[in-house]
Amino acid sequence: MNIKYLFIRILESCNAGCWFCGFAKSGDSYRLSLDEYQKIIEEAKKAGVEYVRFTGGETLLHNNLVDFVRIANENGLKTSLITNGFLLEKKIDELSKNGLNQVIVSLDEVDQKHNDIRLLPRLFERALKGLEKARKLGVQTRVNTVCGPHNYKSMPELQSIFTEAGVNYWELSALKLDEKIIYEDGMDEVNDILEKVYVNGESDGRLVPFGKYWCGNTEEEQTNYFEHSLPPRATGKCHMVNLVRYYDAKNRNLYVCSLLPHRGLSKKYYRSFDSIEEFSLTDDKTQEVANYFYHNGPSICHGCSSTASGCSDMLSAGEKEFEFMY
Repeated sequence: MNIKYLFIRILESCNAGCWFCGFAKSGDSYRLSLDEYQKIIEEAKKAGVEYVRFTGGETLLHNNLVDFVRIANENGLKTSLITNGFLLEKKIDELSKNGLNQVIVSLDEVDQKHNDIRLLPRLFERALKGLEKARKLGVQTRVNTVCGPHNYKSMPELQSIFTEAGVNYWELSALKLDEKIIYEDGMDEVNDILEKVYVNGESDGRLVPFGKYWCGNTEEEQTNYFEHSLPPRATGKCHMVNLVRYYDAKNRNLYVCSLLPHRGLSKKYYRSFDSIEEFSLTDDKTQEVANYFYHNGPSICHGCSSTASGCSDMLSAGEKEFEFMY
């Protein structure tokens, strides 16, 4: 079995202060080294990886990011990165020249409201300029939006902005907290937003979020979300654990999904390498974890995304894998 997508957390430092993120305003000094990165890329090639995504923290704060992109490109691997976009306009030229294929910017609200959420002045404006410049350079663009009771009414306006900016893909996923998430406006207001974004958006030719609705497509999924704060999950088996690996380089922890590292799992649910072990993407211990989540993930996971759950269901139905998943 080939692992198609490898996420690498290259640092934990971040210049934003998002209230729902564990890395908010982190000044952590760890940076993945070039030597260690080379070893990861060698292992990625052995495992058949096609796409490498850099994540953090704020990836654009890593001084070797351009080198990381270049080395992956020289080894035949496509690359993407997740960023808050504050430094994107400044750094996208060099990244593009060295082979970056896709940039993913996190945008949750409109204008100053977004800046207030992320505690960075002019962030929304700078992120949009970075996305537009990336598009002109031929880099694929994607926006990730965390949607909850604090911002869901802004989704139609964001949709219009992203469509106008020529964004290629949009992931709209549910806010996930270790507490009950309360929508005080009732389902009529929620359904109105769902119709505007998903139904009318498709008929009007606007950019429609990929995957499931952020709050679920079925009555069961929506009940789980609004009553128990459980986001939509894969139906049946989770196919993503056979395609994806997420490596936390600082702690040498390997996860079988990009969403599991943020859930505070016990050690039996991920592969941890000690100081003398060789890093591997495909050893038996990791495969045991993947098999467990393949069968049990849809019943126990509480951190899935709209895109991952939607893709897994499509794969269950026999559809092909998705280029834009990376």
